[in-house]
Amino acid sequence: MADRAAHSDRSVSPDAPLPRRPPAAPVFAACLSFSGGILLNQFMYKPAALYLYGTVAFAFCAVAAMLWVHTSRRGLVAYAAAVLAYFPAGALCSTTLAARPEEPSTILDYSGGEEVTLTGYVARSGSLHSGRDLRETLDLEVEQAQREGEAPQNVHGRARLSLYMPGSGFGGWESEEDGVDAQVAPPVFDYGQRLRLQAKLRPPVNYRNPGNMDYVSWLGEQKVSVLGSARSTAVVVLPGLSGSTMERLRWRARRSVLRQMEVLWPAPYAGLFQAMVLGERGLVGREQRTEFQRSGTFHLLVVSGMNVAVFAVFLIWALRRVRLPEEYAIVATIALTCGYAWLTELGAPILRSVLMIVAYRLAALLNRDRAPLNTVAVAALALVAWTPHLLFEASFQMTFLAVLTIGGLGVPLFVRTTLPLREALDDLADVPRDRLLRPRQAQLRLDLRSVAGWLDRMVGPQAALWLVAKGSLAAVAAVELAVLSGLMQVALTLPMAWYFHRVNVHAVWANMVVLPLTALLMPASMLAVALGYAAHWLAWPFALAARCSLQGILWAVHGAGGAQLIDRRIPMPAWWTIAFFAAAYGVALLCARRHRLLLAVSLAMLGAAAFVLVTMPRAFAYHPGELEITAIDIGQGDSFLLVTPHGRTLLMDSGGLLGGRRGDLDIGEDVVSPYLWQRGLARLDVAAFSHSHSDHIGGMAAVLHNFHPQQLWYGPNYPSHEVSVVLAAADASGAARVQRKAGERFAMDGVEFEVLSPPADWVLKPRGQDDSSMVLRVSYAGRSVLLAGDIHRRMERILAEEYGAALHVDLLKVPHHGSATSTSAELLDAVRPQWAVLSCGVRNPFRHPRPEVIGRLAAEGARVYRTDLFGPVTFYLDAAGVHPSVAR
Repeated sequence: MADRAAHSDRSVSPDAPLPRRPPAAPVFAACLSFSGGILLNQFMYKPAALYLYGTVAFAFCAVAAMLWVHTSRRGLVAYAAAVLAYFPAGALCSTTLAARPEEPSTILDYSGGEEVTLTGYVARSGSLHSGRDLRETLDLEVEQAQREGEAPQNVHGRARLSLYMPGSGFGGWESEEDGVDAQVAPPVFDYGQRLRLQAKLRPPVNYRNPGNMDYVSWLGEQKVSVLGSARSTAVVVLPGLSGSTMERLRWRARRSVLRQMEVLWPAPYAGLFQAMVLGERGLVGREQRTEFQRSGTFHLLVVSGMNVAVFAVFLIWALRRVRLPEEYAIVATIALTCGYAWLTELGAPILRSVLMIVAYRLAALLNRDRAPLNTVAVAALALVAWTPHLLFEASFQMTFLAVLTIGGLGVPLFVRTTLPLREALDDLADVPRDRLLRPRQAQLRLDLRSVAGWLDRMVGPQAALWLVAKGSLAAVAAVELAVLSGLMQVALTLPMAWYFHRVNVHAVWANMVVLPLTALLMPASMLAVALGYAAHWLAWPFALAARCSLQGILWAVHGAGGAQLIDRRIPMPAWWTIAFFAAAYGVALLCARRHRLLLAVSLAMLGAAAFVLVTMPRAFAYHPGELEITAIDIGQGDSFLLVTPHGRTLLMDSGGLLGGRRGDLDIGEDVVSPYLWQRGLARLDVAAFSHSHSDHIGGMAAVLHNFHPQQLWYGPNYPSHEVSVVLAAADASGAARVQRKAGERFAMDGVEFEVLSPPADWVLKPRGQDDSSMVLRVSYAGRSVLLAGDIHRRMERILAEEYGAALHVDLLKVPHHGSATSTSAELLDAVRPQWAVLSCGVRNPFRHPRPEVIGRLAAEGARVYRTDLFGPVTFYLDAAGVHPSVAR
């Protein structure tokens, strides 16, 4: 009875404010203060000595308050001073760690694109990637490099290499030995193996458009200095091993687990299990990843804190079932959780979760209070103190915000709403307990016993009570899951809009389905793998349960992501909406432990702020009264944004990977779209493509899906798979197809368009599609630009003969990226441009632009701007002339 009375004393009235207590999460406030110091140093640099003095001063104030302040509030004064001491400490830590010297990478001297011989060891084990050709990627710690005809030189640096196996498929790659074809498993190299190979290296470069990812810094964090490619048949394995012994053990164990998964589950399920359990996403295709993204469940394909938490919870449950003493169970949980994290890539989310679990379980071992916010704050503080730049990473921010939402909003909400229900459902058969509960709880117990009395005729009294209690608890859990999923989606609206420009309304129900299934999939798959080492028949039941769980997850993902329900892409939020959302979130945190009405109002305000953030993005910035033409930096290819004097938009070409390669990068989704969203664009008025080569239309399907233009313009094209994909995407997005023909003249918002090529009698062929490019002359206020696609000398001659001096324009889009096959003297004599713009990739394999083309343009007096040198280049045309502008 005493235990029950104590339990009832902990019951909280839904309308009463939660009792005031000392700060339950003091480290949380310290973590916020520390992060504020890092932000200060990022945007307002000061000498490190100033931060040191500030830290010492506040720490002294905290000690002084505890020793000499003789009031009831001395604890509060000391607490405030201690928290404030973390502010300059964060700035000091950021300044000190940023100044750590790094050994320069000398391998960059060999990244000119020529073939070099590299000797080194595998620093990151190879992983297979699906595509038209099966390929393996690995990181090679290079020790020696040698150019042809030169002596080998000792170098320092890490290269990320793609090893291509032409003609491969998932089953293996073909080789010929003694005149007989044989299926040979593709070689996969392990950590520590010493290799010698011939590779072509290039330095990593960023797409320098505003809004694009800093790819070079991301690689730098992984210590990768150069990128390269090589044929797997040119790799020689040398004797001996290098690197860390522990790392070799880790990668061998990881490889063994990956192979065991391939034995237990067929493709493509094995690839998905590898991604969900160990984070190995090489065999998960781009289309499947896109479905997970659109459904708001992409976190399942990234080994994150959720995976570690599920694993730890399963361990706690299992160890309790075998009645292991609490102390041993805690130690075993910590050890096995760390072991699982050790097998993964050990990224920041994994380390964060491991630190949280270790802190939480150690607190339990020491019989200390375990505040969720305090636990996550300890982990976050340890990570940002060691690596301050983590504070600016999307994954860190989203994980921290998610845990803060659970502990700061979800828990107080459930304490007021569902906790009384759970108390009422506890031990339903214990009738005397009714007197210890509130009247509403006691009445609920009576009602449920009445329902059980109706069922006991069919299943018996004990089974009836069990079914009613468990069914009611399941209903309460489902409501909690739905509410928590909704809270998480609202709270993550800002980072989702800022980093991914996506709002997944359907993610609420999708996660309601996939999270319980993931909680079943993770332990079942792990048990299947573990038992598979003993005997496959032991692993079979768990492998089947895991596969059924995965099938349910795929159903939910396809239903939400494949159907593209309410998958809204949004531009960059406006600053005032960001401030409104941040204020609403802070108010919600402050009101979470107040009166029920305040909590409801604050949550409603948070929902309204999220709605405003999504529906009122940043205004599209353009120059009224001028025609804008921007060459977007998309590497080797073309993509031009035209903005009329009144803000109407046309995207001419979308870029794409050379040769129609399919990989992890989609130029339309990952390069062009973020730039347009950064500009504040939610829709395009018109999209167009010049011809069907992949470096012009490879990203167009993603652009059409994201921006839903009213029309798609294109010229006559030889039928191809690439064109059919784009036309199907246009139909799906609601864009009207408009085929343009030579001789057409039309206007849009005061801007004149004229189609010059290809001629009506032009014969389309599978080869030579460059000369089939749709050539447009665009004119405004007496100024004009020629968008010449990829035409060659033959078509240039036809245009020069047909139009002569009438072909003159102020700005020329140099044909075919400055290839020697284009920009002939005949074309330049007719066009006589004052300005020229070249869209080409940094150190591209075609060596575009050719020196002779630059020479001809210089002889004509044209001032040339290149995206490989300047990044995105913008020209503004008005009656006063042409005004170039480059990104700073």
